[in-house]
Amino acid sequence: MSVDMLHMKPLPLILLTSLTLPLAAVAQNPVSSAIRSFLPDAKKSEAQPQPAPAVQEPAPAPEEKKELPPPAEYSPDTPRAENTSPTAHPDAYKDFVSRLDEQVSRNLEDFCPALSAVLTATHDEFAAEEWMLKAAADGNAAAMQYAADIRLRQIPKDKLQSPEIKEAYRMVRQSMSAGFHMASVNAYICLRNGIGTEKNEEEAEKVLFEACKGGGFVPRFKWLQYTRRLTQFDDRERPEVKAEIDRGNHHVIYYLAMMAPTAREQMEWMQKAALQGNSDAIFALSAFCSQSKPKQSYDLLQQAIKRHNAEAMFTLGMALTDINSHNPLLKEAGISPDDKTGRHLLRLASMLGSVTANFTLGSAYYEGKFGINPDPERAYRHFEQGARNGHAPCGAAQGLLLLLGKGVTPDTKRGILLIRGAANAGYPYAVVLLAYAHYKGLGVPADAEKAMTLLQEAAAMGFPQAYVYMAYISAHGGNNVNADAAQADKYVRMAALDMKDAARKLYDELQSAPEWVPHP
Repeated sequence: MSVDMLHMKPLPLILLTSLTLPLAAVAQNPVSSAIRSFLPDAKKSEAQPQPAPAVQEPAPAPEEKKELPPPAEYSPDTPRAENTSPTAHPDAYKDFVSRLDEQVSRNLEDFCPALSAVLTATHDEFAAEEWMLKAAADGNAAAMQYAADIRLRQIPKDKLQSPEIKEAYRMVRQSMSAGFHMASVNAYICLRNGIGTEKNEEEAEKVLFEACKGGGFVPRFKWLQYTRRLTQFDDRERPEVKAEIDRGNHHVIYYLAMMAPTAREQMEWMQKAALQGNSDAIFALSAFCSQSKPKQSYDLLQQAIKRHNAEAMFTLGMALTDINSHNPLLKEAGISPDDKTGRHLLRLASMLGSVTANFTLGSAYYEGKFGINPDPERAYRHFEQGARNGHAPCGAAQGLLLLLGKGVTPDTKRGILLIRGAANAGYPYAVVLLAYAHYKGLGVPADAEKAMTLLQEAAAMGFPQAYVYMAYISAHGGNNVNADAAQADKYVRMAALDMKDAARKLYDELQSAPEWVPHP
């Protein structure tokens, strides 16, 4: 069972669905200046615009002082430490724990300073879990919440009362007792659903309500959601919701922005959330003006990175490492491609929970790109991490590596389950991978005819490359399918309607390879 309530994602903005994300960041302008510089253009998006509500400039919040730990502190290309255990880095571990202690004392949800300390010491994005487990064993409240949260994601129904999940619940309660309010949200989920403990809805509500008394934005936002006081845009008029808006609870304001029924209202509330320091809102506004006002987009992207927004780090990291694209936005920003810094940002983004960074790094480790040497085991770990956070492409890639036994012990049964899950989630390439499994007889009976049917489904889902794979099977034949060169050529031409010359190129590459083995 997926504990979805732990990681709620709002609905996508109407206004931002077709926009290109920014790919660079420079300058140091304040958030408010960058937002207000493009407000007139935003107002024009409505046929009969009304004056935007006045937004009072917020007093500088503590998070305004956050800075992204500069990659220049070390070379991101430095080989990973031979021993990444925290005991091998006593001074770094002490610094790591001190950052966690500060997080607890201020009741912050931001793990970036502590995770950055791990990356700087070990140059290994996977070392964080070991460091967190040691800190949790030593009684650190933030580390206990972090370690428990990992275990409470994507829990199978038959594991809800497993020893591991019970231990996670114990850590959550201990963290909560130490005064770390973020743990109260997990405690509520566990008690409400009977995860790692007996189901007790009355105790669940008491736990979360007590956390709200501490004044933290996250528990109060979650309390509004879970008690169904905040489920739609009209709820902004409820007294308890209005009180949070007046307090500057940017989580509530951002949620209302995502629920707003019109583009104009979405923009107005997104601006409010950004001015209160919500990094997701700042990143969304960066996307909004990336085409019309790239300079402002750069400013906002940098502000989102300063607030440790993982997707903003991923966006800039991709721009800096994708040196073959020669993206014009980099040129306009006045910065050159820098794959070292780019890889650093991608790694840190993955540590902060960016599933897109997990997928990108997994692919890079699998194929050997962005200056990263092939390493199937690390590729698998990235895909597994992204899949654990509900990312369908990562789940499909993890399933494929399990089928192939690349970077992990082969497990065709689990591989098929993961791929099917991603296919059911609407990821068309997962349907292609399922077709491949049927074509090769991996975890399912070999049946080329079934593979062709699945590839037709993938093509219907808007994945024209599926026609090329159909051409390959037609050219080679297989179980229940006879070789037919003329039919293969027809499928290539069908793919070319969308892919142009790339269809024939892909087909020729498949034909020249010893066999068809898809990439994650």
